[in-house]
This record gives sequence, structure tokens and C-alpha cells, in this order.
Amino acid sequence: MTRSTSRVVAVLVVVLLLLVFGVIALGGVFWGLVFTNKTKPDLVAGLDRRGPVVILATPAARRDFHGALGELRKLHPRAAEEALDIGDLSGARRALTENRARYAILVVKPEELDVNFAWKWLRLSTEIDEDPFVDVRTGFITGAGPGEAEAFVKRISDAASGRLKLPGAFVDNLGPNAMVAKTGFTKTAMSFMIPVLGERLSLSTISHGPRGFTRERLGSMDGAGLVHFGGHGYPDRVVDCLNGPFARKLKLAPCVVFNGACYTGVCGRWFDVRGRMRQKKVRAAESFCLSMIANNTVGYLAALHPDHGVPVYQELEYLAVTGATLGETLKYTHDGVVMGAGGKLPRLPELRDGMARPEKSPAEIMLNGTAARVLFGDPALSVTKAFAMPPFALSARAGKDGAFRVVARLQNAALRSEFTDTYASDLAAVKNGFNDRALISWELPKGWKSVSRVEVVAANTPGGSQLRYRLVGWAVEHEDRARTLRVQVDLPSKGYMQSAFRQRGSSIEILVNR
Repeated sequence: MTRSTSRVVAVLVVVLLLLVFGVIALGGVFWGLVFTNKTKPDLVAGLDRRGPVVILATPAARRDFHGALGELRKLHPRAAEEALDIGDLSGARRALTENRARYAILVVKPEELDVNFAWKWLRLSTEIDEDPFVDVRTGFITGAGPGEAEAFVKRISDAASGRLKLPGAFVDNLGPNAMVAKTGFTKTAMSFMIPVLGERLSLSTISHGPRGFTRERLGSMDGAGLVHFGGHGYPDRVVDCLNGPFARKLKLAPCVVFNGACYTGVCGRWFDVRGRMRQKKVRAAESFCLSMIANNTVGYLAALHPDHGVPVYQELEYLAVTGATLGETLKYTHDGVVMGAGGKLPRLPELRDGMARPEKSPAEIMLNGTAARVLFGDPALSVTKAFAMPPFALSARAGKDGAFRVVARLQNAALRSEFTDTYASDLAAVKNGFNDRALISWELPKGWKSVSRVEVVAANTPGGSQLRYRLVGWAVEHEDRARTLRVQVDLPSKGYMQSAFRQRGSSIEILVNR
């Protein structure tokens, strides 16, 4: 990582540790969670059949992964199938447009996928219509060998049909904790990072020292249908936690894995950003990503470049609130990048060996890193129904001038990462901390196709105290016949995931002009 990246991550780690000690100090508050954290019913998976699916395979993947392709054809019998040219995406664009694709499944060899291609594909997936948001939800199918790719798709199919059950549990491996003994290891029946999941899942949090995740701990993440990894990362490992070969030996129930450690989506070529860019390659046997695909996963979300941990928790909270498909969940992350950049997709460069790092600021680094997150799996797969309240309750009233006043009132204060802007700190009381944010989505009235102006009128606490705010950006998403206004407003924070805004009843009022 660059120094700027490391500083941001270091601040996050320090604050997290302070939070851990705060939780210990307030242990009595959480004992109730520990004792009520009972076994929950299995998750109910399925496939979204609403939208067209396009399967695109490279010539090499078509030659070597015919077993995986056969399983995909059975899973999506009505899907269009087209060739994928990594170097020329004009054919892919045409296939997505002509088929009006909602989902795209890209079958590639590990050596064909890198951050440059992921960024190009993300850009393409936002250009099917005129708005800046993702139009095609995407998943990648690959594997270290033909058998592993085929087995991966077969597990997905079995989960979608109900033959394979995902346990109703979540385990959060926070990664190494430098404040505990090197060989220390604790597993606690709660989650202070993402407590909202407790409404549907039994919860466990793992914290360990740099040498604490030993061979004897390989069964400690078993029994969970949703799994999270945190910490620093490289293509072959989560630092001081698990490397690729041991990830293959990890005992897992059928599950979806969300990984926030840098580079842990790499399965071939990658770029080391320490100093000038250095092109490198991870061996298939050592790739953490390919090890996850070869394990008992039915979905794996991770980044091909330096990542940021908070958007991964945002994905999990979005899943809880919406019950969205995995592809829709990743779209939410990429749409969040668009909003964090002011309502437009940021510049996504093409990296080359020996070049200077193109991003200059921590915000640029984090935006591009989050834009490098990809889904390995079927984007049409869902693993749960919605079980948590949305962050805001919306109300709107029309004025005499035809403008609408929209009020977003915070209703779910159990969400934590949802209200965190990981790309900006200008309103943060803690240096190098993060602003709070409000992401507001409002469906435009019938007949409205566009918006000319958005203005923040007020931001208040439940008691009526006024809050400072900054309008980060807005844009209108066009999908099918719906037109949805998306707005991001940033607010002051006074600590890590702490602010006056994070109370039930806090509100933001915006004026929307046609």
C-alpha cells in the first residue's frame, strides 16, 4: 500500500481497537446478545428470474471450462451466450444492449482477469444507458482448473435449488489484532461491527493475534452461511491470518464470503503499488481467491486492487435491508463509488508496469480501490429475503412552483457502515477520520424524466438542532420505466461511526426541481 493508504487504514484499525475495548468495558450491554444468540433457520437462496441473462466466455474459457459452461446453461436455460474478447469489448457491449441484459456472467481463465479489465468492464456496465450508474449486474466464473470452475457453478446451482443449505449464521473474522498476545484467539457470540445481522443470523466475531489463527483454528469459521474477512491483504494471503494454501483447508459450510482485505480477489496478474507500479503474478496454488472458489463457497466478493474495509460491511447491511441478489449488492457498492465521486464514475486508469501511481489523494485511492471489487459467482443468486428496516423513511410534498420537498428521516440506527463516507473527511472531528453520509433514493413522480436542480434545505437531529452538511452529488438513474433520484449528503462525525446525526428521527430535507 502507499503511505496515504496505510495512514487511512491505520486510523481505521486504531479506532476499531478502541471500539473493541469500549465494548469490553460495556460488556454488560452485550451479555444479552450473547445469551440470545441462538441458532437461526437456514438462509433461503434462489435465482432472480426477472431480467435477461447473458453468458460471455473467452475462447480459452470456452475451450477449458466447458463443464462450467454446461452447468451455467442448465442454470440459465434461456440465457443468451456470446463470445468475450478481453481486448475488444465492442461485441460484449452489443450483446448486452441487444439482449437488454440485467445480468452478465463472464467465464474467464484466471490469467485473463486483472484490475485493468475489471475497471474496463465496470465502465462498460455503466454505459448501456445515459445515467452514470451500473446497468448490468456482473459475476465472474473461473477456477484454478476445469474441475474447480465446474464444481463452483454446481454448488451455486445446488444452493439456488435448495439442495444445498446455507446456515443462518454469520462469522466475522476481523483479522489480526496487534493489541493482543501474538498467539491470542477469541471467538465471541456477537458482532459490534454489524449488529443488524443479528435480526436474522446468529453472530460470531473472531479476533486473534498475528500468530493466533493456527492450523487448529481452521474449523473456527464453520457453520456460517455468510462470512467476512477483514485486515490487510495481498493476492496470496490475509496478512497474519490465512494464506492461500491454508484457505483451501479452511472448514466452511456452504457460504458467501465477503472479503475486505486488499488484493484478495486476484487470481493472476496484479499491480504492486508500493512505489512505482510493479506488475506481478500470483501462482494459482497460492491465490487466496482461487482457494475460496475451490472451497465450499457459492459466492465470493473481493477486490483486485487495494480495497477499503467499510464498503464491505455496507454490502452486508444492504443485503440485510433489501434481500438483493449478489449482483445487485455489488452494483450498490459501485453506485456508491459514483455517488462518492459527486454523481459520476471516477477516472479509472489503465495500469502499466513501471508507471507512477495515477491516484494522488486518499479519496482517489479508495474510490478506485472500491471500484475494483468484483463478484465471483452468479449475479442473479439471492441468499436471503430482506429482514431489516431501510435506513430512511421518505416523505414528499409538492410546492406551488412544481418543486418537491423530500424529507428523509432516519429510522434504522442499528445500521453503522451505511452512514459512513469512506472517501471524505472534511466534516470529521477526528483527523483522517470519515464523514457521516446519507444516501437518499427517491422515485420521481410520474411524468418526470429528469431533474434540473437539487438543494439541501436542512439537516436536523430529532430534537431540532441544525447540523452542518455538504451536498456531495446527485444523479437520476433510468431503469425500465422507473426514474430514481439518488442524492448523497455528508454530515459531521465526532468519532468512528459516531455523530449527532446517527439517531432515530434525524432528518434531511432536500428541494428537487424538475
